[in-house]
Amino acid sequence: MRRVLGPGRLILATVVIGVLTGFGATGFHFLADRFGEFLFSWAESQTAVSRLPFVLVIPTIGLGLVGLVLQYYPPARLGGVREVFEAIEHHAGVIPLLRIWNVILSALVLAFGGSVGPEGPMVQMGALVGSLVGQGSGLAGFQLQTVVRAGAAAGIAAAFRSPAGGVLLALEVFGAKFNLDLTAISAAAGIAYLTRTALLGDAHPFALPVPAQAVPLPGLLLIAPLMGLAAAPTGHLFIRMLARAKTAPPLRWPLSARVALGGLLVGAIGIYYPQVLSAGYPVIVKSLHGGLEVKLFVILLILKMVATSITFGSGAVGGLFAPTLVMGALYGGAFGFGFHALFPRAVPQPELFVLLGMIVMFGSIVKGYWSGLLMVADMSGAYHALLLPGIIAGGISFLLSWELHDESVFGLPLEQPKEATAALAGAR
Repeated sequence: MRRVLGPGRLILATVVIGVLTGFGATGFHFLADRFGEFLFSWAESQTAVSRLPFVLVIPTIGLGLVGLVLQYYPPARLGGVREVFEAIEHHAGVIPLLRIWNVILSALVLAFGGSVGPEGPMVQMGALVGSLVGQGSGLAGFQLQTVVRAGAAAGIAAAFRSPAGGVLLALEVFGAKFNLDLTAISAAAGIAYLTRTALLGDAHPFALPVPAQAVPLPGLLLIAPLMGLAAAPTGHLFIRMLARAKTAPPLRWPLSARVALGGLLVGAIGIYYPQVLSAGYPVIVKSLHGGLEVKLFVILLILKMVATSITFGSGAVGGLFAPTLVMGALYGGAFGFGFHALFPRAVPQPELFVLLGMIVMFGSIVKGYWSGLLMVADMSGAYHALLLPGIIAGGISFLLSWELHDESVFGLPLEQPKEATAALAGAR
């Protein structure tokens, strides 16, 4: 039976990982979110004609420059959730410092309007911190893998403001076990969350404008299961779109040109629907305040799928968690407000279904059933109202998704351009 980490080194590594990841999340926020707000915060209030040159030029040039770096420095293409998983499974938790370039470039893609999210890069950053701290402490083997998982959980906790979600994601996605090492993972997640919220506040970014109400029995027995059933094929559709988009751009073109083309196409969507640009979290907040019509929920859901597929298909880097949550919120908004119009007693608070949509879509696309439930509950603070319908709808979506695609979105065999394959192989 293997020994657990020495308590002294474990405690020190846990504290350092949590604090550094919390500070890293704050820095990422200022680079990606604040810079992006500076570039696009005015867009939604303008007419399509007045914002046209900006939403075309900024994503095209910005993503083109990012693509230029990716083209001439292939190691920067390696990062995110899949890379962390492979580092744990196949490289004993060793992650080179060069992976920080993927985090920085992902932040710039987000700032320039690419339909990506901050959470995947934050997982990469947290895991990188865990790996470097672990190696600096003389840890190796399963001990190093443990602190890398702790860093990944800390990254999720800081990005989502959800320590419980970070821990469960480490269990569901990164192979953590229910043993004493889970204590280190939990503590690192908690410290990263506290550091991030102490610096920036906003512990519940998706809080409902009024106290959450329990879903009535007809909603639990009929509408929640139907929501879960429909979420699985919706998530499957997005995964197929994402896989197809990876091979859509002309592979003979330089990577910089392909990424710039992706920015141009996403910007073209943003002329009339700027809500699809960047992570898209403002549209979740607006949905929770009843600021969208059912028709717009459906349109934005489809366009967010398209914009995200284009961004990643072009070769850009970034996270998939945020687009998944935005798609889930739009799906849940269409479902909740649509059924509220038909059966108001069964769905008295349609805003709650915006949150439920995030849970069911996360379970379908990411295969994170419990982690998705806890993360959305943490971000909204609506634990009691979300628990039962989230278990029902999320569980159905999660189970049915395995019949449609037997891997999460991070396990897809997305094909890469031939000229990149050799370069990436040598980047290890």
